[in-house]
Amino acid sequence: MVKSAKSYSVPAIEKAITILNGISKNGKMNINEIHSELNIPKTTVFVILNTLERHSLIEKHDDGKYVLGHGVLYWGMNYYQQSDIKQVARPHLEKLVAGTPFTAHLAVMVNYQPVYIDKSEGNGFVRFATIAGQALPLHLSGVGKALASGLTDEEISEAMSKTPDLDDSKRDQLADKLIEDVQFIRLHGYSIEDEQMEEGIRCIGAPIFGDNGRVIASISITALSKDLPAIKFQTIGEQVKETALRVSEEMGYQKR
Repeated sequence: MVKSAKSYSVPAIEKAITILNGISKNGKMNINEIHSELNIPKTTVFVILNTLERHSLIEKHDDGKYVLGHGVLYWGMNYYQQSDIKQVARPHLEKLVAGTPFTAHLAVMVNYQPVYIDKSEGNGFVRFATIAGQALPLHLSGVGKALASGLTDEEISEAMSKTPDLDDSKRDQLADKLIEDVQFIRLHGYSIEDEQMEEGIRCIGAPIFGDNGRVIASISITALSKDLPAIKFQTIGEQVKETALRVSEEMGYQKR
């Protein structure tokens, strides 16, 4: 009889991972919620939370609840820096903005937030102060709306319930508006952000699909409103959509 390989485990690390997964799933949790929902003793929870907070893997809000910290995002960014999507998308982003005043961005979803992982600048006079690792609102940004097109209505509602710094009384309304925007994206293939994040700046985005047909990333072009008048939304939208499709195909996606 062949003996199976022995499985080794460190209980403290197991509990820390359970806590991180719990906070990720719920958006934010306090000590009592972690204790009762994850069945971990309070004294253990307290010690682990202090350790995770010291390493910036979680952050404590004024209401006493913990959320994932920027240390988790740093790990995620390192993963995406090494992933194929950035290498595949880069030449397409450069081609998309060549000879234009636009800036192209590549983004992925991290804990229901779009996060830039790459950018390519055209020859415009204005340079946008965006950086890799920058998180954006899902419901406002061009890349965010495009990423949201891969979510169900229930997932969109959950995402809005976890989005920080929103008026709780408006979360349902914002979720409904995002669902409406997603319907437009699924019909036309591109998203529009018309000065919703910042006056005088517009974005048009499109989703990137993986080999399983699911949305895995998104791209967008960002421009001053004077360089991207509403009359050009459809033309530029088609260009962004076609660029995203070419990236998708290189990632193994087969359009049905």
